[in-house]
Amino acid sequence: NDHAVEMLAGRGIDGERITAAENPFAENVPPVDLPRAAGRPLICVVDSYEASPQFLAGLRSACKTVLIDDCRPRPVERECDILLNYNLNASSLGYESGHAGLLLGPGYALLRKSFWELAAGEGNTVLIIPGASDLLNTGRQFTDWWKADWPKAEIVLGPLVSPSLAEEIAARSRKLKNFSAVRDPADLPERLAKSRAVICTSSVTSYEALSLRKPLAVFQTADNQLEIGREIEKRGLGVNLGPWGRWGVPELRGFLENLPPPPKQAVNPGGALKAAEELLKRAR
Repeated sequence: NDHAVEMLAGRGIDGERITAAENPFAENVPPVDLPRAAGRPLICVVDSYEASPQFLAGLRSACKTVLIDDCRPRPVERECDILLNYNLNASSLGYESGHAGLLLGPGYALLRKSFWELAAGEGNTVLIIPGASDLLNTGRQFTDWWKADWPKAEIVLGPLVSPSLAEEIAARSRKLKNFSAVRDPADLPERLAKSRAVICTSSVTSYEALSLRKPLAVFQTADNQLEIGREIEKRGLGVNLGPWGRWGVPELRGFLENLPPPPKQAVNPGGALKAAEELLKRAR
C-alpha cells in the first residue's frame, strides 16, 4: 500500500487520499460504505478472488471500480469499469470488449518497487522459492531431493511458513554443503538478481524472475497457476515442470544439467507504474 501511495502521488493524486481496506469482505463492511469512508474516491481497486457480483455492483454504484483478475472465473469484465490482468495468458482468457477498459499482459506486471530499477547480476546459486505459505510442504521435499553433485542452491521459505518447520528444513539443509535455507529474507529481490537460476511457482515470483531475465523453471501448487506455467514454456521463457506431485528428481536434474539461456525481456519491471498511470487516465 505504501508503494501504491508513492506511485499515485505525483501523478495527480494526493497520497493522503489513498485508503486501504484491509478486510473489505468482512460481513460488517458493506461495499457501499467503503467509498463513503474514503470520501467518495475517484477509483476503488479490488482483487477478484473474493469479490462477488453483488459486492462489485455496490462499489460501482458509488465510484469507478478497477478489478485485478488472474483467471476469469466468470465474465468479470462486465462487473467493473477497468480490468487489469498482467498474466502472460491474459489475452487468451476471452475477456469481452465493450465493457470494462482492459489492461492485459505483463506490460502491466504489478511487481514490487524493489524490482522497478533492479539490475540483474551474476551468481552461482540456484534460488528455490516455493511460495509464501508452502501449504504442500515442497520445501522439505526439495531439501531431501538435493544431491551432493548438484549446483549450490538456497531455498527461500515464505513468511507464512511456521518457524518450527523452517528450522526443521534449515537443520536438514545443514547436512548438505551445497544447500541452504532462509526464511522471509528482507533482501529477496537482491538474492533473485544475483541468482544463477530460479525455481519457483507460476506466481508473481516467476514474473519477478522473468523481469530479471533469469533461467527459470516453474511448477504449480494451485489451479490458477497451471496455464501460466504452460504459457511460460510455450513462449520459450523457461521450463514448466508441471503440477507438484507429478514430477521429481529426474525432471529437476534435467533442468539443472541443461539450464536454459536467459529469456527474452517479456515482463515490464515498471509495470506497476504503467498500470497506475493508465488507471488514473481512464478513471477521470
